[in-house]
Amino acid sequence: MTTMFEERERAFETLFAHEEELRFLTLVRRNRMIGTWIARRLGLTEAEAEDYTRRLVETVALPLTEEALVARLRADLDARGVEVRDLPALVTRCAAEAAREVRAG
Repeated sequence: MTTMFEERERAFETLFAHEEELRFLTLVRRNRMIGTWIARRLGLTEAEAEDYTRRLVETVALPLTEEALVARLRADLDARGVEVRDLPALVTRCAAEAAREVRAG
């Protein structure tokens, strides 16, 4: 027989796991959006764009901060001579859109 405390603890653990899953899915979707957008700016072929986006999505498994992500994107753009002014805003917009999409469905 479980106690009320054990039931509550289990409920909190379930909620935490669910929130972590949503956070992970949001980061994957955000990075996919960013990868697609950056790949277009870089003029990559379809295969190159898919590979670039896949590698960016894989970084979700790493403890990569937003600042590190922006630095990586900036380096990729600079290497091809492509200027994008406000990468942090792009990351923020994509994160907000990804969160909306994950919550919606």
